[in-house]
Amino acid sequence: MEKNEENNGKMSFSGIPRLLEIAGVKKILIIASSVYSVISEIFALVIFLVIYLVTVDLLSPPIEWSQIWTYIWIAVIALAGRLILKYISGILSHIAAFNILYELRVSISEHLGSLNMGYFTYHNTGYLKKILNEDVERIELFVAHHIPDLASGIAIPVITIIILFFFDWRLSLATLVPVPLAFFAWSFAFSKNKTEMNRYHRAMENMNSTIIEYVRGMPVIKIFNQTVQSFTRFKSTVYSFRDFCNNWTDRSIGPWAVFFALLGAPLLFILPVGIWLYLGGQLQLPVFILFLIVGLAYMKPIYKLIFVSGLLAQITEGVGRIDAILEQKGLPEPQNPGIPKDYSIEFQDVDFAYDEHQVLHNVDFKIDEGKTFALVGPSGSGKTTIANLTARLWDINKGKILIGGVDIKNIPLNYLMDKIALVFQDVFIFSDTVMENIKMGREDVTEEEIIAVSKAANIHDFITEELPDGYQTLIGESGVHLSGGEKQRISLARAMLKNAPIVILDEATAFADPENEVKIQEAFSKLLKNRTVLIIAHRLFTITDSDEIMVLDEGQIVERGTHEELIENRKLYWEMWGSHNSARKWTFKSTGGDVGV
Repeated sequence: MEKNEENNGKMSFSGIPRLLEIAGVKKILIIASSVYSVISEIFALVIFLVIYLVTVDLLSPPIEWSQIWTYIWIAVIALAGRLILKYISGILSHIAAFNILYELRVSISEHLGSLNMGYFTYHNTGYLKKILNEDVERIELFVAHHIPDLASGIAIPVITIIILFFFDWRLSLATLVPVPLAFFAWSFAFSKNKTEMNRYHRAMENMNSTIIEYVRGMPVIKIFNQTVQSFTRFKSTVYSFRDFCNNWTDRSIGPWAVFFALLGAPLLFILPVGIWLYLGGQLQLPVFILFLIVGLAYMKPIYKLIFVSGLLAQITEGVGRIDAILEQKGLPEPQNPGIPKDYSIEFQDVDFAYDEHQVLHNVDFKIDEGKTFALVGPSGSGKTTIANLTARLWDINKGKILIGGVDIKNIPLNYLMDKIALVFQDVFIFSDTVMENIKMGREDVTEEEIIAVSKAANIHDFITEELPDGYQTLIGESGVHLSGGEKQRISLARAMLKNAPIVILDEATAFADPENEVKIQEAFSKLLKNRTVLIIAHRLFTITDSDEIMVLDEGQIVERGTHEELIENRKLYWEMWGSHNSARKWTFKSTGGDVGV
């Protein structure tokens, strides 16, 4: 068996053996389906043999009609058996395929959830979309339809040739002549198939990624009066995919045409040899007729075999990409898990870098349980990185991050995620109902609890009065579109429902208008009560009541203290506070006078 070395050095099968490995216990269904498919095609051969026997009887008077009718009934039974076995084969292969489809998608999705955020930074959405959608879907189609065809495509020509050799070895050799010539042309057409298939997948991924980017960026594209033609990256990836497919087709079309011509021309070899043998008295007419019929028929499974082998090349490449995801090392689970004694947060001499770009340098701080701690600083200073590291979305390069005195690397990931609620600056709304967006998959909550947190997040009245179907209104890309502030309040309702003892707010009011901001601030006061809170903010007036404020600059802590203490220090925070107040009073000149912003 062919083996390849995967990303982590682990050896794994490829091709059909790898598909059976992925299928697990379902491979029994696939094997059974293939066996039934082969047997059904053998029944088809029985019909050809019946034609031969009828021909022999008709050419050898006196004709025994009872024997002829016996042959006819055998043919009818063979036909019925073929149809029944084909049906059973299809049912078994589809059951296996849909189970594999479901389990693969669940397995990939669960594994993606265990990877650190760096994986998603360096793999575009087109790459992941193609794997989860197209590559997995191709496996389903291949298992459901083509593995049974592959089995019969290999078995039936072999069985047919063995039977033909039993009747006449000379005509059998003549029947086989076009096969090696055709496969030589086929191998020439696809001599670089593996490399070309890899390039095909990469070109498609790039095109998918730019299509997603183009659709998501449509408001900007329209505002700047851009078109598909002027959106250069979109245009170039689409044209690149088109040109690659055209060039590949141009290189393959000649040998491919020769291949099909040879497979379709066995009579060119059977007829002259058969006529010569028949005229020489070395061949019976019924045998000649059998070869003329079966010699053409046995090529049909070979056509299927070639079609399936082309698909198998695509499947093998796709499976390789699925394996590349599944073999990515996720965040390691602790060998000796610990449970925090409280919900304090502590960074000890933490360094962190995105590849070669150092973001945090020797960061040390501690947030006592139940206290509110604010992070401020210029853009790019490392504030959001600290939030992400606290939730262990990444692992640090040096130092320790402790929650309740336990290194977060020693806290089980599920336990850690249960204890932290993170409200992001850019809220993601799923294409689902309002209720499901708040529940986030939790089945242990009641509708009354959801309504209670929605009221606390100041979003209940909007849901019941403004949305057409209340909590059952479909929102997101395929439903009602919400403003930034409305999304943010739904995000807060999510966090309240989670009821986690640690809350991290990353610029949670960044996109809110003044009216929504007041409502969000009111919701914050309810969410943050009796919890350990880490707030990241650019609007400094929102964090003046924090128990402590830490000022970051270029990944280092440059100041810390209360709002009053930092103002008295007259350093970076004082400068930021002055700029913040100036910005709030900013006006621009208009013909009617000054207009405040």
